[in-house]
Amino acid sequence: MTALIKWLLILINIMAVLALGLVKAGSLVSPEKMLLPAYASLFLLPLTLLNIGFVVFWIAGRKWVFLLSMLALIVFYSTIKSAFPINPGKSEVDTTRQKISILSYNTMNTGLMKKHKPDDPNPVVQYILDTDADIVCLQECAISENKHQFNYDDFERIFKKYPYKHVSFQLNKWSMGIGLVTMSKYPIVEKRNAAYKSIFNLTIYSDIVIGDDTLRIVNNHLESNRITAQDMQMTSKLKDNFDTDELGSVTKYLSQKLSVAYRVRASQADIVAKLIENSPYKVISCGDYNDVPASYAYTRVLGNLKDAFKETGNGLGWTFAHSFYRFRIDYIMYDKDFQSANYKQGKLRASDHYPIQTDLYLSNN
Repeated sequence: MTALIKWLLILINIMAVLALGLVKAGSLVSPEKMLLPAYASLFLLPLTLLNIGFVVFWIAGRKWVFLLSMLALIVFYSTIKSAFPINPGKSEVDTTRQKISILSYNTMNTGLMKKHKPDDPNPVVQYILDTDADIVCLQECAISENKHQFNYDDFERIFKKYPYKHVSFQLNKWSMGIGLVTMSKYPIVEKRNAAYKSIFNLTIYSDIVIGDDTLRIVNNHLESNRITAQDMQMTSKLKDNFDTDELGSVTKYLSQKLSVAYRVRASQADIVAKLIENSPYKVISCGDYNDVPASYAYTRVLGNLKDAFKETGNGLGWTFAHSFYRFRIDYIMYDKDFQSANYKQGKLRASDHYPIQTDLYLSNN
């Protein structure tokens, strides 16, 4: 290796380390103050792989430079683990504790409001019934006023196993309501909406009594990124017919959309975080956060909670899949005194999101 190439590689290595630092900054600095780190959070996976590659490369060449990326990977380990944890073996839990199962699912308008019939079931509705979770948190849940679609009578009749429901629609248009639904086998004693404004998105919280305890269940659908099917078509065409000028145009167009959503979502995350911090009860927070694990929104809402996938899951855990877009943006978070096990990501493709589920073992005190 010539001296020029060696120093060029060291320079690239330093830039890769600094880029990881920028990702970390994105998890801590609100996009309302600085946008660049927010975009950097989208590149955590390739940057991590690049730094791992440098560690292997420099060790193979017996060069001390491997310490640059090694130290960066250690320092930013918690952020990296949030994105792709490795948890070998079965989770150890105290089975004497009260166990409840939680399901969170962005249903894409309840499977486009397909009627649910025994001989022709709505796959979203059937999945919810089959999981038999104790508490179900739905986002983009739609209920129609039309008899030929999934309507209010269907909703009450089919989900009768959940006698306690918290329904809050942000949109009431086109003869349907769209919003959030929390269903519970346990009594809901308080129902409220978080105090933030949005045209389409919202957060609700429900206080649920389980035995002698009360839990606050926070169901979130944070600000959407406003990336439409037409926008995704633009990127798909670019993949098939690459052009640098078109790439610049598409990148600028998408970044303008994302920048608006990042700022609004940061404000919403601040409000939800304060709601959790001020809760008189222990909290379970879940839903579609519309942001990745290295983001400000994720880190802010997480606070002192634990992430079920980070604690017991493995791999990338993508919950959103559309075209070649793949992200983990749906979460189940819980009080640090609880224990989680049996995290599961469903494979149902009736929505652009996968359902996620986990068992939680509540604290004895």
